[in-house]
Amino acid sequence: MTYTRKLATLAVLGTMLGAVGCHGDYLTGGELSTSPNRPTEASNRNLFIPIQAELWNLWSGDPARVAGIYAQEFSGINRQYLALDQTYSQDPNTTNGQHQGIYSSGGLVDIVKLESQARTQGDTLFLGIAQITEGALMGTAADIWGDLVYSQALQGKPNPKPDDQVAVYDSVQKVLSAGIANLTAYHAGGTNAGPGPADLVYGGNAKKWIAMAHTLKARFYMHTAKVDPNAYAKALAETALGISSDANNYVAAVTGSQIGESNLYYQFNDYYRGDMFPGGPTIDSLLVAHNDPRRDLYFTVCTAANVKQSFTGCVPGDPAPSGLLDFGDFVNDPSFQVPVVTYNENTLIAAEALYRTGNQGAALDSLNAERANVGADPAPALSGLPLLNEILNEEYVNDFGLGEEAWMLYNRTCTPNLVPHTSGKKIPGRLFYDSGEQQTNTNLPPAGQGINGYRNPATPASTTSDGTATACLGQ
Repeated sequence: MTYTRKLATLAVLGTMLGAVGCHGDYLTGGELSTSPNRPTEASNRNLFIPIQAELWNLWSGDPARVAGIYAQEFSGINRQYLALDQTYSQDPNTTNGQHQGIYSSGGLVDIVKLESQARTQGDTLFLGIAQITEGALMGTAADIWGDLVYSQALQGKPNPKPDDQVAVYDSVQKVLSAGIANLTAYHAGGTNAGPGPADLVYGGNAKKWIAMAHTLKARFYMHTAKVDPNAYAKALAETALGISSDANNYVAAVTGSQIGESNLYYQFNDYYRGDMFPGGPTIDSLLVAHNDPRRDLYFTVCTAANVKQSFTGCVPGDPAPSGLLDFGDFVNDPSFQVPVVTYNENTLIAAEALYRTGNQGAALDSLNAERANVGADPAPALSGLPLLNEILNEEYVNDFGLGEEAWMLYNRTCTPNLVPHTSGKKIPGRLFYDSGEQQTNTNLPPAGQGINGYRNPATPASTTSDGTATACLGQ
């Protein structure tokens, strides 16, 4: 599945400028630095293209698919995905170099270089945006792998020590705050060239980046709630400043005009047809119960008595392996832009945080604001545990396709209370580091600490499900 990473980069490379590979300093200095063509600015913009690709790849590539399988929003039914689904048999090769990718080209090394150049040029617009991408990258990586090399990253030291996952989250909050501060203080014109059209989602709009950063801060605070009693209050404060409408959602800005510029889920299904299909009955039953129109976006409902799932939809044949469902446009439309940081997420984080901090009436209102936004039936006048369960289940539905978020919700709350596919197994709480990193850095923990429910520091195993107060079945 390494092709996904390569094609994700090609997708955005093909959208801008055509040639992105030259990042050398031979384009700076002397007259070149003051040329009307502004080659140093172009270099910044060229750096930003693969940075965006890496983020989209992390949010809808291999890690998102594997996490989505563990959260039972997807089903793995063939080749290695079948083993991942049924016996949780991941290993250090499962995510095909994705852990290493957070540091290499398009990852942290390019972000740090972009930040340095933006500082030198006095471009606080580009600096703030770069800092927000750094927070997004490292926060998401901490969700997936837990402890990470961060404070000692890119220093050329052998065997750099990883930071504790909670310390990584703390650093992520600081860099997101720094990005917000730079964007709040910047004034248009002068040296603040910013990314311009190289920003394929927001076009360099500082206000949209600021709102997105606040929603990310709320997201990552929620991920520490099992170990930080103040996390819900912190998250709630951030949602007040977060994404306030669908118009400001952050998406993977694919075009679908050719395979290399297509939705990454589409690319995967096009290449590995039959490996992954919709998950078990949990998510579909929630969609049906709420008369949720997203069911038609997520799934194609097969109506024939005997069907088999296929890449092209429901066709006559064998019974479908996970019910009479196939993927809908979310996966099968090459031009579908997967939403990754959204108004709906911001609203649901507010709903849960309001409930957890004692304001159940406002929590219900926030839940129903999200339901109204997607066209689903409103929740009844619930209170207490049934209201919390309704909010958590709605978060699970909204997280479809953003596998890490559905998985993090489950890791944090044991909601929905998923049943492991193999008796005696626990649903994994983290993914393995890459084999290459494992072999070269002796300070990383052993790879084998991952199969039967080895957990990350921020999400210790739950004994009960938050939504139902019944015994947690999978942790």
